[in-house]
Amino acid sequence: MMRKEIYKIGVGILSVMMFAACGSESADNGGGVSPDRSVLMRFGALSDTMKILNHRPTNAGTKSRFAETRAATQYYANKKTGIPAGQAMGVFGYQYPYGQDWAVTDTANFMYNRRMVSGGRNAYGHTTFSYSPLAYWPQENTYRLAFFAYYPYEATPTTAGSSTTASTTGIVPTVAPGTGMGTFAFTTQDKSSEQVDFMMSDLRTNLTHATNLSGSASSDTVSLPMHHLLSQVAFHVDTSTVPLGYTSFHVKSITMRHVAKRGTMRPTYSSGATSFAWTLEPATDNDSVTVDGVVNDATEAVPCRLLLLPQNNSAISLRVEVAAVPVGGEQAIVGNATMLMSGTGVSGVWQRGRAYYYTLRLKELTKENKLYIYITPGAPDDPDQDEDYTGGTAIQWGGTWNGGDIDAAKPAIFSPPSCH
Repeated sequence: MMRKEIYKIGVGILSVMMFAACGSESADNGGGVSPDRSVLMRFGALSDTMKILNHRPTNAGTKSRFAETRAATQYYANKKTGIPAGQAMGVFGYQYPYGQDWAVTDTANFMYNRRMVSGGRNAYGHTTFSYSPLAYWPQENTYRLAFFAYYPYEATPTTAGSSTTASTTGIVPTVAPGTGMGTFAFTTQDKSSEQVDFMMSDLRTNLTHATNLSGSASSDTVSLPMHHLLSQVAFHVDTSTVPLGYTSFHVKSITMRHVAKRGTMRPTYSSGATSFAWTLEPATDNDSVTVDGVVNDATEAVPCRLLLLPQNNSAISLRVEVAAVPVGGEQAIVGNATMLMSGTGVSGVWQRGRAYYYTLRLKELTKENKLYIYITPGAPDDPDQDEDYTGGTAIQWGGTWNGGDIDAAKPAIFSPPSCH
């Protein structure tokens, strides 16, 4: 008898728990609509690849080995790797009556900046995600849904008293009712190791469980095509070709000054297509970014790159600091050179979703205390790249070197050094 009573109590408690859970899920769906069947809503993302400029394959049938390289950041994603496992994206979802189309006046009432964590890339090329609380597809013929996502995820700012929580990624999402896909303020981090690969997806509209068929994704999965919103500026530091009179040299730092670092991204949806437009704040001389952790012979395997707002680079100045070891000496001498991009053959507009490669090579150190560095578009193995870097930009620096006089005019007698 007692066992039966305990059983009844247990069933009653379980029923209450199930009811509470269903109530929570219905609230998440918006409008208090419960699903007609328990079809869990899954999410997947497809990442595109940065379009490569300033580098072409050796022949038409050869694929550039720079086409799918990774940036020096834990946040970087591309078509080959997907969004890295453990990193999160934010999702906005809209629910509206079944007979209507998505409209700018709709509110993100189904999901607002829902955090979804990457589980890595699956066999179909999708990045899969986990999230909580879970959502379920609404009843058929009652509601339609629309979704878009951005990456990496940033918590919605909260205000307590006179202080507001600061963004950790530089992204500040604002998707207010009646603003469509809203706006996303963005600030570029100062160092390359701290910069993020800001991405956003197309808006997928008018979805129901019955109609949500996209590529290799099943009908219960919302597949979100992601696009790079920044420009990728990568440097190859060629230290294998050592100037006459020196045993080795190393690029200590690469800094860009007068870089536009703050902007606002406004995504819009019209006629079945999503567009992305940047509005930038003008740069000042105090706005700078630095490639930290520069390594010798930096290539695609160990990249020296920046993720920057799309912009015209003509007013940007590039400062390169170099340490060189003379033949017969042990102490490195250090100097730097600064140039305006407008004075070179590599100035222009960095476009959204494009990758730009430049090669830095020490050309000459003279006894007149002048440093010459060549910067050229492309990588050293680019077939358009001449061996003597004809067409590059010589940077003359007339400062004083640390470590004593330079005498590169002295003939050097030593075997060609190996790569450092």
